[in-house]
This record gives sequence, structure tokens and C-alpha cells, in this order.
Amino acid sequence: MMIAEVSEKFDLSQDTLRYYERIGLIPSVNRNKSGIRDYTEEDCKWVEFIKCMRSAGLPIEIRNYP
Repeated sequence: MMIAEVSEKFDLSQDTLRYYERIGLIPSVNRNKSGIRDYTEEDCKWVEFIKCMRSAGLPIEIRNYP
């Protein structure tokens, strides 16, 4: 799934998704031959988890979940 699709699915900007990856909240996303991010189902689960934590009011600085 491309970043635009993930952005639309989770109602997050592409910049936010890149930021989450850069600070380590989302493990490094695989890239296709052209260097474009290709999100897996597992990557999307991380995005969903982060959104859930954010909606619960937890700061994104908390990075070490069990």
C-alpha cells in the first residue's frame, strides 16, 4: 500500500507518516524498486496502534511499548 493510500485510510498526512517513521514509532517501511514506500499490513497495524494511543491522550514520545 502506498503512502497516499495509508494517509487517506488513517486520515493522517503523508508528512506525519514520514515523521512517525523517522522518529522510530513505525519500523522502517520497505520501499519498492523506485524507492517509494510500500506499507505492509503490519506497518498499517503500527499506524492504527499509534492513532489509538494518540486518541487515548498518550504522547508520541513514549516509544517503548511492550
